Amino acid sequence: MQLIPLTIEKYAPPGNGLGFYRNKAVFVPRGVVGDELLVRIEKEKKRYIIGSLEKVIKPAPKRCQPLCRHYEECGGCDLLQLSAADQLNLKKEMLTEILAGVGISGSLDMVAAPEVYAYRHRAVFHCDQEKNIGFLQRRSHRVVAVPDCMVLAPGLKKLLHKLVENPELLPDGLTTCYALANRAGDFAAMGCRGRFRSGNLKSIKTIPDAIREDYGFGGIELAAAGFAQVNPQVVGLIIRDLVNHCVNLSTVAEIYGGSGTFSLPLAQVVKNLTVYESDAAAAARGRSNAERNKLTNISFISGRAEKIVFTDHLDALVVDPPRVGLHAAVVDNILRSPARKLVYISCNPATLARDLARLKDPVGNFSLTSIKAYDMYPGTTHLEVMAVLQRSR
Repeated sequence: MQLIPLTIEKYAPPGNGLGFYRNKAVFVPRGVVGDELLVRIEKEKKRYIIGSLEKVIKPAPKRCQPLCRHYEECGGCDLLQLSAADQLNLKKEMLTEILAGVGISGSLDMVAAPEVYAYRHRAVFHCDQEKNIGFLQRRSHRVVAVPDCMVLAPGLKKLLHKLVENPELLPDGLTTCYALANRAGDFAAMGCRGRFRSGNLKSIKTIPDAIREDYGFGGIELAAAGFAQVNPQVVGLIIRDLVNHCVNLSTVAEIYGGSGTFSLPLAQVVKNLTVYESDAAAAARGRSNAERNKLTNISFISGRAEKIVFTDHLDALVVDPPRVGLHAAVVDNILRSPARKLVYISCNPATLARDLARLKDPVGNFSLTSIKAYDMYPGTTHLEVMAVLQRSR
C-alpha cells in the first residue's frame, strides 16, 4: 500500500484525525491535531481516503506516549495518545458536531469518569484455534494477548490470567468469552460462544456465569453472556441523574430494560414501573432481581420493542437501546404514546442524533430540555449520553 505524508488539521467523528492529500480527506485513527505523519493508505475512494498511522514524523504538542504496552497492537483502545482531559475535550467536540448535524446546539454537560484505568468490568475476549485468548489486533482478526491491559478491572485480569495459564479450561471450538467482574474486583464470571461438541463445556463449569453487583440502589444479578454496562462507577452517576429525572412520578415505562440495571433504582422512586425487554432470559433475571429486592411495583414484560403500543397514562418513558438506536416503529409508537417525558440513554451519539431529529420539534412532538454525556469508556472514542425530552404538543 502507498505511503503518504500528512498533517492532521482537525478531528472527525468519532475521533479520527483528519488531514488532506491531493484534495481528498484522509481519516487516520489515533491521529492528533498538529501531527506530521507518514500514513499508509488502507482504502481509497473518490472523495476520501482511509489511512493508518505508519510513523509519527513530528508529534503534535498534545500527543502523549501511551502508558499501555499493548496499545500499538491491540484494537481495544484508540485515544491513549491523548491525556484524559484532552480525550474528554475531543469527545465533547465530536458530540457537539454530531448533534449540530441535526440542528441541535446549546450547552452540553460532560461528566468525567472517576477512573481512567482499571475501570472496565465487562470485556469480550476472543479465542483462536490455538487457544490464544485476548483482544483482536487492530484491523485484523488475529488474537493479541493483553496480560497487562490497563483498562481491565482486577477481577477480569485475574480471570484472563487464569485462562491463559490454564488453556485446558478453554473448550475446543471456543471463539468468544464474555467476562464480567464485580466492582470489588474479587469475583468474575464468564459466558462462552463458539462451535462446541456435546459435552466439551465441562472444563469451564467451575467458572460462574453470573455475578451480583450493587450500584447503590440494591443488589442485581447480571449474566456474563448477557448485556451489562462496562463501568459501574459511571453507571452509578447515570442512575443518580435518571432517578432525579423520574422521582415521584406515578407511571413510568422502560424499553430495553435488560436485567434491571436502571429498572431497580427507578422502581424505588416511582409508583409503578413496567419494563419491556426482548430477551426472555434477561427479563426473567430482571423479575428475579426485583423479587430479591422486594420490589412489588415493577413488572417485566418480554417482547420486541417495535411491537409495544402505549395507550394508558404514562408520566415518563425511559429508553436505552443498543447501538443501532430506535427502530422506526419504536419512534412512531413513542410519538403516539401519552408519555409526557422521554429519557433517552444512548451508547451511540450518531444514532441518538438521528432519533432525536425524528422525535423533537418540528418533526416530532417533543422538545429537548437537556443533554449530558458520560465518559463511560476512557481511552476510547465511545460515550454514553442521556437526552431528556418533554412533550410539547
